[in-house]
Amino acid sequence: MDKTVIVAIITVSGSILVAASTFFFTKRHEIKVEWQKQKLNHYKVLISSLSALAVDGTDKEEANMNFALATNTIALVAPQNVISALMELHNYVKFSNKNQTPEEHDRLLQKLLLEIRKDIGLSRKDDPNTFDFHLIGSKPKK
Repeated sequence: MDKTVIVAIITVSGSILVAASTFFFTKRHEIKVEWQKQKLNHYKVLISSLSALAVDGTDKEEANMNFALATNTIALVAPQNVISALMELHNYVKFSNKNQTPEEHDRLLQKLLLEIRKDIGLSRKDDPNTFDFHLIGSKPKK
């Protein structure tokens, strides 16, 4: 075979391989970015529903329904460690009515938030020993 033909075949093959690889990696990145956006949206809904439960005077039945929906749908996108932390907080609030303390509630909430932050890539510098968060509630404006 002529050297010119061999060079042309190699050049065309290389061009096709580069184009296919670029398309594949770009598409994979786009899917990952969209997945992260969806996951972040689910987390926003979950935290928002938790926040609604902390506000005095809100419709608690509606707030509980929103929290239930957010909790039940988070299983579609969250890893097991986030779901476990969420269930631990939920079980504490639901089943420990007599022995609840604000400190234990906040510890479980902080554990959940640290797991969420880890999942979305914010936790590189988080220190569980110094991480401090609690829900802030207020009376809604009338």
